[in-house]
Amino acid sequence: MSTIGHAVVAGIAQAAAFFWDSLFGLIFGFLISAVVQVMLTPATMDRYLGPTLKGLLYGTGFGIISSACSYGAAAAARGFYRNGADIRSVLAFLISSTNMNLAILILFWSLLGWKFAFAEFFGGIIIIAVIVIGFSLLFRQGELGRLQRQYMANNTEIESHAGCHPDLSQCHTDPSPEVVEGGHRKSQWLAVASTALADVRMLRTELIVGYLIAGYAAALIPPGWLAGALHAVGTVPVIGYVLLLLVGLLIAIATFVCSMGNVPIARYLANAGIPLGANTSFIYGDLLILPLIAIYRKSFPARITWTFVALFAFGAMLAGAIMEKLIGSTLGGISMGSMAVNDRFTLIANVVALTAVAVLALAVLPKMPFWDRKST
Repeated sequence: MSTIGHAVVAGIAQAAAFFWDSLFGLIFGFLISAVVQVMLTPATMDRYLGPTLKGLLYGTGFGIISSACSYGAAAAARGFYRNGADIRSVLAFLISSTNMNLAILILFWSLLGWKFAFAEFFGGIIIIAVIVIGFSLLFRQGELGRLQRQYMANNTEIESHAGCHPDLSQCHTDPSPEVVEGGHRKSQWLAVASTALADVRMLRTELIVGYLIAGYAAALIPPGWLAGALHAVGTVPVIGYVLLLLVGLLIAIATFVCSMGNVPIARYLANAGIPLGANTSFIYGDLLILPLIAIYRKSFPARITWTFVALFAFGAMLAGAIMEKLIGSTLGGISMGSMAVNDRFTLIANVVALTAVAVLALAVLPKMPFWDRKST
C-alpha cells in the first residue's frame, strides 16, 4: 500500500510541476484568445490572418511572441479561427507558438545548447511549409473558406452554450457592438475576462487529463528504459532511423507533456545519446497529444482536423530528419545548462502572468454580478 501511495503522490507532484512550468503559457494563451475574440472583428482578423503570404507571416509572428504552451496556443488558435482567420495562418500560429516561441527557445538554448534551439526554430518553419503546401494541394480553391463558414453556422448554438454565461447579455463568440466599436473600457475588459473563463471551462477536462497523464508517465516510466528502447529501435536495419523518428513522435503523444515540460525530458534523451533528429521529432510531438486533438475536434471541421494531424506528423518527422542532416554532426554539442535558470525564468514568468490576472480581476470584478464573482 505504501508503494501505491508513493506512486500516487509522485504522479500528482509531477503533474503539479508540469502545471507550474506551463502556467504562464496557459494564462497568456487564454488571455490572448479572449482579447482576439472581443477586440478584433472578423474583418480585422481576415486582414491580418488571411489566405496570403502576409497572413502566414502574421500568424507565425504572433506565435513567436505569444504563448509557449500547447494548450494555451490551441485556445488562441481556436479564437482566431472562430473570428474568421484562414486556417493555414491559424495553424502557422499554432506551430510557431510552440516550436518557435522566444521563451521556449531561450529554455532550449540554456538547457540543451544552440543546436536544439536552432532545430526547434527552423524545423518549425519546415513544418509550417508542409502544412501550407499540403492544405493548398488537398483542398480546392475556396473550399477551406466554405468549410469554415459551414462549420461555424452548424455550431453557433453549441458555441453559444459553451461561451456564454447564462446571466451575461452577450456571447463571447459574438461581442456586442458596444464592445467591438469602442464602448467603455471596463465593458471591454469584462468581456475579455468572461471570454477567457468560458474557454477555460470548455477545455478544463482536457487540461486536467493531460496534466495527470503527463505527471504519472514522468513519475512511473524509468527514463533509462526509455532511452534503451530508443537505441534498440535505431539499430533496426535500413528503416531504423525512420522508425526512430516515428517513435520519438509517439513518445511525445504517449507522455502527454506540454511544450515546456518537454525541455528537461529532451535534455535527458540528448545526454543519453539519442540522435538530434529523433529528439527534435519528440519535441514537436506535443501538438499531437490526445487532449489537444480533442480540442482541435472542438475547434475545426473534422476533415481539417485530421488533415492537420496527418500533415503535422509527416512534417515533424521530415523536419527532424532535415535538422539531423544539417546540424546533427556539427560542432556545438549539448550545453548542460542550469535548471536554476529554468526555475527562475518560470517563477518570474508565472508571477507576471498571475499579476496580469489580478489586475484584470480588479478591473472587472466591480462590474460582475456578486454570485459570478464567487464562482470565479
